[in-house]
Amino acid sequence: LGIMFRIFHYLDAVCKEQSFSKAAQRLYISQPSLSITIRNFENEIGIQLFDRSSFPIQLTDVGVVYMEGVQRILAIEHELEAYIDDITELKSGKLILGAAHLFASYLIPRFIAQFSEKYPQLEIQLKEADMFTLQNLLLKGEVDIIIESGEFDDALFKAVPLYKEQTLLAVPLSDPINLSLGSFRLSVQDVLSNRHIDESVPCVSFVAFSKRRFLILEKGHDMRNRLLQACRENGFEPQICMVINQLMTAYNMVEQQMAVSFVSDTIVKLCGKKENVAFYKIPQSVRNINLIYSKNRYATKAMQEFINFVTTISKCGIDSLLKKE
Repeated sequence: LGIMFRIFHYLDAVCKEQSFSKAAQRLYISQPSLSITIRNFENEIGIQLFDRSSFPIQLTDVGVVYMEGVQRILAIEHELEAYIDDITELKSGKLILGAAHLFASYLIPRFIAQFSEKYPQLEIQLKEADMFTLQNLLLKGEVDIIIESGEFDDALFKAVPLYKEQTLLAVPLSDPINLSLGSFRLSVQDVLSNRHIDESVPCVSFVAFSKRRFLILEKGHDMRNRLLQACRENGFEPQICMVINQLMTAYNMVEQQMAVSFVSDTIVKLCGKKENVAFYKIPQSVRNINLIYSKNRYATKAMQEFINFVTTISKCGIDSLLKKE
């Protein structure tokens, strides 16, 4: 049985890396040994799992079906290991977290640093990906908890609210439109002092920006969906000048006077004073930042402790957590 699980882990590594050499490096074994082991296993079960003629290596049609079963088995193995880890009172074990770039770079490390002080022997891993990939990793059991702001299926996932953030329209300060919208314009200091969340501050009419060029995030990002929805609700399609992978990059490009973009107040607070950007409050701009985990998996003690730990910190005030060290 142990040999079978070892081979399943080998197959899983090759499947994810799409390369025998990269999988061998990940598994800390030689590439010839890995290739021979998997070839012998394919001969034993009478199925060719990988198409070695393709680059990168792909699963065959029957290999796709076989690996779906293997991944279900590995997910069960992970749950059993997690249950055993719980018995040891978190003196060992693993916690795998997932997040988009912004949270993975600026928020989660602060949580991990403090949580690791309490549980120093607990191994913590972090994976970065877009919203849809993260949710898929949750369902596969490859990630325990993710921090995200997008929509999710509450039949599959359990969400624990962490804090709320505000979506703002960021506009180059040199854009002439700022002169005609002075009563709506917010400065970076207004955002840092939370004036933008004051109910007395009016929302700008988004249609005023129908002729402006937009920076937009790649597919899979919640902020992209929000921008497209806002444009269409106001009767226009955005003039997209560039598609970007990271929200932080979009914000920096607005500062360089390139185009307008949606940003979050989280980003503004993390970056501090950028004097070359004007901000505008827009309707339906609040989104929840949640800790999310799968309803169909065993919630380990490590997961429960991390959730309790993070939610306790967030109650003390997310602004203090976001302040630059």
